[in-house]
Amino acid sequence: MPYETPAWTQIVAHRGNSGPMPENTMIAIDSAIELGVDMVEVDVRLTRDGVPVLVHNDRIDHTTSGTGFVQDLTWDELRSLDAGSWRGVEFAKEPIRSLKEVLDLTVGKVALNLDVKVSEAARPAAIAATRADACDRVVISGCSEHCVREIRELTDAISTLLNLDELLAGVDRAEAPAVALASVDCAADVGAIAINVPHSLVNANLVEYARNAGIGVWAYTIDDETRFAELLQTGVDSLTTNWPERMLPIAHKSIGRPGSGSL
Repeated sequence: MPYETPAWTQIVAHRGNSGPMPENTMIAIDSAIELGVDMVEVDVRLTRDGVPVLVHNDRIDHTTSGTGFVQDLTWDELRSLDAGSWRGVEFAKEPIRSLKEVLDLTVGKVALNLDVKVSEAARPAAIAATRADACDRVVISGCSEHCVREIRELTDAISTLLNLDELLAGVDRAEAPAVALASVDCAADVGAIAINVPHSLVNANLVEYARNAGIGVWAYTIDDETRFAELLQTGVDSLTTNWPERMLPIAHKSIGRPGSGSL
């Protein structure tokens, strides 16, 4: 069964609780879970030997004790690196995680947004989620039209989000809102459940247009409390943030959210 977006605006922790902690690590993911987020977003790339791993950048130099491109290194080479010390000595020896590990370690705890950073990672990510019996708690984002179609051909049990990167490439900033609206029709055509869109392009008009088309609007990445509150008012389906501890209290005041005290 595919993932179903909740009736309220869900809060997604970007790369785990990555504001104060090392991104894409289990300590950041566990912290986000403890805070009470609805979903955790993680980045997925492939090692040289084809293992899906949680790394955002194409190179590991900035966030680990190693150097080089993810695609040029094996899983055995990556798994021994320190992926935490760059954020503080208290995170020393926090390792890079494989997608399989994270799927296993989050069972019964939280849903996951698998943001595939390269198109080649989409199919392995979908296979890993299927093998982990995690389709009902996983979405795959970072997807172009081709990526969405590829996953749909593989399985209809995994929900996908259409990202706007390719559609916005080379587009003048003034034309971007029109592209966002057009992406709704594209998402419906290829079978995505939502568009995954920069929050600067989200407004009530886009949310209403998408809702009428049966498509969700997932916005990223919002760390300003005022903007976060504005987006909640539009009825957007999902908000992604680096600082869930700052944004969750705002969300808990919204009508219709569990724990808000509202009907």
